[in-house]
Amino acid sequence: MRYGKKDYGKGFNESNLKYIRQFYLTFLNGHALRDELSWTHYRLLLKVEKEEARSFYLIETINNKWSTRELEQQ
Repeated sequence: MRYGKKDYGKGFNESNLKYIRQFYLTFLNGHALRDELSWTHYRLLLKVEKEEARSFYLIETINNKWSTRELEQQ
């Protein structure tokens, strides 16, 4: 059975549910989550395949207070 936007409302379409699952699998350490980052920041970071590179961009985003646009440009 497929669930999504109809069942749970805005933000729960199939595409976003895939991102939520990928987020869960990628950021298993709950303490690694940062208040400074939005869901859009994390979605962009999920596109970085190598864990070391993703960690680098995560730290740089926080330290430099990059917007999602700035992160995307990097």
